[in-house]
Amino acid sequence: MIIVLDTNFLLIPFQFKIDVFRQIEGILEVPHEIVVPSGVLSELRKLSKGHGKEGAAARFALKLVESSKVRKVRSTGNVDDWIVRYATKEEAIVCTNDVGLRHRLKNEGVKMIALRSRARLGVV
Repeated sequence: MIIVLDTNFLLIPFQFKIDVFRQIEGILEVPHEIVVPSGVLSELRKLSKGHGKEGAAARFALKLVESSKVRKVRSTGNVDDWIVRYATKEEAIVCTNDVGLRHRLKNEGVKMIALRSRARLGVV
């Protein structure tokens, strides 16, 4: 099982003090691999140059990705478009809080994990 992380999902650990990797482990009862597209990393790098909470959250997210066992995959074009194509093709689960992306994924029949409350993740 492949799990794809979106940019805004990687901001959750800083914003809500949630260990997203541990919660994903608790939700999924099957072996899985977590994937981060290169486009997501580019978006995080861009955000990390900013000031305030969003910049700090992006810097934290980049450190989190570097220190965890995620596979970085090359993505091209618009990140959301790539995630939809990849998730559909690979039958992956996408972790995102982006409402527009969630709507597109739902239309494609892709399973998703999102923030369900300020303290936990859940399948949507």
